[in-house]
Amino acid sequence: MAQTTLLMTRPRAAGARFVADLPDELRASLTVCHSPLLRIVPIAEHIDFGAARGIIFTSANGVAIAAGATDRRDLPCHCVGEWTTRTAREHGWQARMVGEDAAELIATLRADPPPSPLLHLRGRHGSGDIAGALAPVGCEVIVQVIYEQEVLALDDAAQTVLAGPGPVIVPLFSPRTARQFAKVAHIGADVRAAAISDAAAAPLRDLPLQRLIVATRPTAAALADAVEMLAKPASRVEGGPDAQ
Repeated sequence: MAQTTLLMTRPRAAGARFVADLPDELRASLTVCHSPLLRIVPIAEHIDFGAARGIIFTSANGVAIAAGATDRRDLPCHCVGEWTTRTAREHGWQARMVGEDAAELIATLRADPPPSPLLHLRGRHGSGDIAGALAPVGCEVIVQVIYEQEVLALDDAAQTVLAGPGPVIVPLFSPRTARQFAKVAHIGADVRAAAISDAAAAPLRDLPLQRLIVATRPTAAALADAVEMLAKPASRVEGGPDAQ
């Protein structure tokens, strides 16, 4: 029986980090193929802090790019997700996690608005309208786009893996990545996908996948759990309520 391939479509460093955090036994059972569908391109030479009294980070990419563009570390950071929070702390910021996704961040900051204005350092795509959602509670948010997320094609090695004979597991971390995967992937007989959210699952539902699972929470840890479920023998996972 062919060994299961884990196809990672995140930018290489983030994909390697996800693989490294998988349980040892699961990681040993997988052959990993990296073919990023997004390239992170910094576009900010400096950060315009203005009168900002805090920072919002919604991705570790934003943290890393901001860290290279400014030496300032005096403002508190409100972060989405454990990894973004940890990355901000490693780069010297006083950071707290205020939600697992943008919706939870909005709910937390609406319930207890911090001193503002806040500066949201983000990519061109994703994160929703955090500024608009916080405005009604008097929390001003200034948005500065500091990086682009350019879509890429799958490389030849990834397409060969997807064509079979399989099995292949593909975790997808955002709706944009899922849309690009659905557009460019040549799906073979045994391709299984794990989506981080319902929004990320939506572009995948018309694909000829063997199985599609949505993570129970919009976190890397929950997505890893979904990967582990997909890696189990087919006789143990087929026919569940989330089978597609």
